[in-house]
Amino acid sequence: MISAGNDIVSLTATNVTRTKSPEFYSKILSHAEKALFETVDKEALPFNRFVWLLWSVKESAYKYLHRLDPCIVFTPVKFEIQSIEIPPRYSCSPCGADELTGIGFADYPVFQATVIFAGKKLFARVIIHHEFVSTVVNHNDDFRNVYWGIKRIEDANYKYQSVAVREFALGTLRGIPGFDNMAIGKNKDDVPFLSKDDRQHETPISLSHHEQWVAFSFQRSG
Repeated sequence: MISAGNDIVSLTATNVTRTKSPEFYSKILSHAEKALFETVDKEALPFNRFVWLLWSVKESAYKYLHRLDPCIVFTPVKFEIQSIEIPPRYSCSPCGADELTGIGFADYPVFQATVIFAGKKLFARVIIHHEFVSTVVNHNDDFRNVYWGIKRIEDANYKYQSVAVREFALGTLRGIPGFDNMAIGKNKDDVPFLSKDDRQHETPISLSHHEQWVAFSFQRSG
C-alpha cells in the first residue's frame, strides 16, 4: 500500500543559537547522526540546516508510516537518517518564487536521504533554500508519480494555514484528469485523505505548514 509524507520548516522562524544547543538537538539527532554530520560538506550544509533537514525527513517519514500504522508514536531519535547526498554544485539561495510545484524531482536540485524506522526504510527528497526546508518521502527511490507543491502565504495564523494548504493542493488536483471535485478531510487519527462524491479516494495526500509556508505531496499509483 502506498502512502504519502511531507514536511516543511520555515528557517526564518527557527533560532540558530537554540538549534546548535546540545539540549535541543540531542532530542532530534542520534549518536550515529551526529557522526554523519562530520562526513558532509559543512559549507553546503551547516549544522543548523543539517538539524532541520533531519527533523523534516523524520517528520515526513512519521507521517508516511503513521497513515499505515496509527499506533506509531513520533520519537525523532528513533527515526534514523542513514545517508545524505548533497546535490552537485549546491549553494543555498533565496527561493526566488512564492510557489513551486512539480512531479518528481528529476529537474530540481534536491538533497537525497534515507531514513530507517523499526526496520522500514524510506527515501527522501529535500529542497533547501534560505527560507525553508521542505521534504517528501517515498517507500522506494522512484518519485516519478509523486506530486508536490510549496507556497508562501500571507498569514501565519493556524486556521489560515490549514485552509491555504488545502486550497493549494486541490488547485493542483483540479488540473489532473479525473481529480476534479475533490475534497480533503481528516480521519480519526488526524491523517488527511482525499474524497470524491463523499467516498474516500485511494490516492494518499500529505499536508504541512509552518509560519508563512505551506506544502503538500500526493502519489498517484501506476
